Amino acid sequence: MEYKPEILQLATLRQSKGISLETIADQTKISCYYLKAIEDLDLDKLPGGIYRDNFLRQYAKTIDEDLADDLNRKLIKAAREAAQIQVAAANAGTVRRTVKEIIARGAALAFLLGPAGAFSGGNQAAIAQSAVRKDDPRYRALRNFFQTHQCPISDLTGDFLTAADRNGLDWRLLPSIVFLESSGGKYLQGKNLMGWGSGKSRFRTARQGIHYVAERLAKSPIYAGKDIRAKLRLYNPARKDYATRVMAVMEQLSPNLVATR
Repeated sequence: MEYKPEILQLATLRQSKGISLETIADQTKISCYYLKAIEDLDLDKLPGGIYRDNFLRQYAKTIDEDLADDLNRKLIKAAREAAQIQVAAANAGTVRRTVKEIIARGAALAFLLGPAGAFSGGNQAAIAQSAVRKDDPRYRALRNFFQTHQCPISDLTGDFLTAADRNGLDWRLLPSIVFLESSGGKYLQGKNLMGWGSGKSRFRTARQGIHYVAERLAKSPIYAGKDIRAKLRLYNPARKDYATRVMAVMEQLSPNLVATR
């Protein structure tokens, strides 16, 4: 089953703030069972009506005060639309879908932790290696790096640079994450080069994944406005040395070239 990458970021957002489910349970008097169901988007496990909406509202407020209204609105919308679809399916005698299956198909939730229509690059991800010239010194440095380490993704060199340029990222960041997460594309599942969504996210192509993750790192409320080290700490909060290790690869890639165009 495929999941929208943002769906998998609720727990990451909570963990990045050092908040445990037990802490939320103590503050809200909502059991960890229901809190876990919210993070997994098993919203049909929650009690119905006003109780469900209250649970979602309290969870959102505890996770992030600034995002509470928007996050709560989207969670409630997802729950209500999913419930409506389930009722319609039951009345029609069709197979009942779970909330997660509905969301996975994009029927209930296209976007969870950012403004509507956030990923404008979804269709653009199929664009070939873009406007980056092959005589660009960054192109040569990155392609040589991939070839030296026998990474099977040297044909995506232009996409890494284009994605970085379009989103104002250091051009070394994405390939360095890839090198750490999938050994430069040698070990991956679901075209997920960068381990996005704890490695559970799936993309149609590796190229789509590159453009998607680049835009999320630049524009998601979780990552926007933060420096590289802060972004990396959020990206993988479970590994304390993660930012240091990724930045070490960035240094190997090019200690001298300008970080951005």
